[in-house]
Amino acid sequence: MCNFSLYVNDKFIMEDIMLVEKKDNKIIAVDLFGEVKELSGEIIKIDLNENKIVIKN
Repeated sequence: MCNFSLYVNDKFIMEDIMLVEKKDNKIIAVDLFGEVKELSGEIIKIDLNENKIVIKN
């Protein structure tokens, strides 16, 4: 299983991300335990080697 860590402007926000989706002008991230975060910005990088998603706002 591949879980991602989420960073906004190079700052760690959350880990074990299982779902990321774009809704209107928001990015919704849901972790393994169901915790949901709504973020604004743009996904600039998804790195499968480092299991990392980077958002810039």
